[in-house]
Amino acid sequence: MITSVHNPLVKEIAALREPKARKETGLAVIDGAREIQSALAAGIKIEKVIYCKNSGTCTHSVRVPEFGCSQIEVNAKVFEKIAYGQRNDGVIAVAQVSLKQPGDLKLSANPLVVVIESVEKPGNLGAVLRTCDGAGVEALFICDPKTDLFNPNVIRASMGTVFTVPVAMSTSEDIRTFLKQKGIKVLGTFPQAKDMYSLANLKGPLAIVLGAEDQGLGPFWQKHCDLKVKIPMNGLADSLNVSVSAAIIVYESLRQRT
Repeated sequence: MITSVHNPLVKEIAALREPKARKETGLAVIDGAREIQSALAAGIKIEKVIYCKNSGTCTHSVRVPEFGCSQIEVNAKVFEKIAYGQRNDGVIAVAQVSLKQPGDLKLSANPLVVVIESVEKPGNLGAVLRTCDGAGVEALFICDPKTDLFNPNVIRASMGTVFTVPVAMSTSEDIRTFLKQKGIKVLGTFPQAKDMYSLANLKGPLAIVLGAEDQGLGPFWQKHCDLKVKIPMNGLADSLNVSVSAAIIVYESLRQRT
């Protein structure tokens, strides 16, 4: 059992809370049994599991000996140092993670994908990932990101679906080129658009592009949208949260396809 907060492993895990360390090492910390199980189910390589029997409701339910993974017990003081937020699972994991490029993803002949531009808030990115997972979206493309895909809040807000949804990151230009090569039309939402989202044909190969939280779609994607639709806004607010907009359009496309 590790009992000192000065243990090298404790320092290593604490460092992985920072984007720079995650990028340099290709490792990330996963908090919570549910999220760890999602990562395992997606084929993510777990290097080690750290647990504390005296932390909250910990039952040490993550069992991964078949993956060649070490399991390390720590005391409550150490676990408090390395855990994130108020979750009481009492278990975290260190996992190997990597970022993909658009060309790394394989799509069907009639894909539904989502593109999110310059996303800044980890909670919003996590919520969009949950929507993509729930609707069976084939891929999420993140262009010009302002947050790290493996930020603890992204992992938590996504409920572990950050590991199950195929994700690629690149520039807006590269992602647009990839979509064009695949014959995928680009749809964006605009308050001034003439057509309601529910009246548009969303059955064919489609990329739903979502803008930044504060400014909406930038000039590049405004220029390259093949379809422009609107979501009605009947109150004082002039826009919806990006994850809500994503869910509305994604599930309308799913409805039309089923």
